[in-house]
Amino acid sequence: MKRSDATKQALLRAARDEFAEYGLAGARVDRIAEAAGVNKERIYGLFGSKDKLFDVILIDTLREFMDVVQPLADTEPGEYVGKLFDYHNNNPQLLRLMMWEGLHRGGEAHDIDGWRAQHYERKFDRAIEQFGVDAQHAGHLLLALCGMSNWSLAVPQTTRLLLGAAAENKDATREFMQEFARAAMRSFPPRMKRDARPRSTPVNELTDDFASAVADSSAKVDRAAQRLRDAQAAADAARDELAAALRDAHAEGTSANQLARQVSGTLSRPVVLKLLAE
Repeated sequence: MKRSDATKQALLRAARDEFAEYGLAGARVDRIAEAAGVNKERIYGLFGSKDKLFDVILIDTLREFMDVVQPLADTEPGEYVGKLFDYHNNNPQLLRLMMWEGLHRGGEAHDIDGWRAQHYERKFDRAIEQFGVDAQHAGHLLLALCGMSNWSLAVPQTTRLLLGAAAENKDATREFMQEFARAAMRSFPPRMKRDARPRSTPVNELTDDFASAVADSSAKVDRAAQRLRDAQAAADAARDELAAALRDAHAEGTSANQLARQVSGTLSRPVVLKLLAE
């Protein structure tokens, strides 16, 4: 390897470590130069600016990822999710670089000569062909599969809150995500597929069962509420009837204290006195 090539590779390794650790805004060219053992002017001479160096690092890391992980078009969803999980678990720099990129540019992707845009266009077209989905949902499908493999690694603090000690069992997490991906694709809604006629699927059946259960529960609530309203109306009528009987008995000479003792457990003494005074 030529000395110039060796120097450039040393710079790329040092820059990848620096950007993954601190992001584009926090990375320092001085630290990269020192780690690579070169003058920082050499970096500007080769790459032009820190931003352009970040672009090179990100695309270079993406290319390395593609050399290791088999494309989704050449495998099945569960296996793909498992391989993504293993790669990002063992090589966290790419995921960190992409998260830093999102924070720095607010959703705008770094690219070089349109390479990255073309790469994702090919992924999009292959997803349409492989899964028979329409163009509207191809991107959603890819986001879902990537999210299943990446999210628990991107936010380990949330993973620990949700899984507790089980968060350390990465194999169990990977296996769950793989099986979840396979199950999701088996029941993929037909309305998202091209030229598909409506048919029953496990997802639809589950939705229908849930809707039916909700309707049954709602009907039970209505019936119980009506019974309570009827009981309250009956109680009000009984109370009026008792009040009339108390007044008649009092008018005929029965004392208020005696009447209060007679209805003890049904009406309190103050209530009896109030009813007699009305």
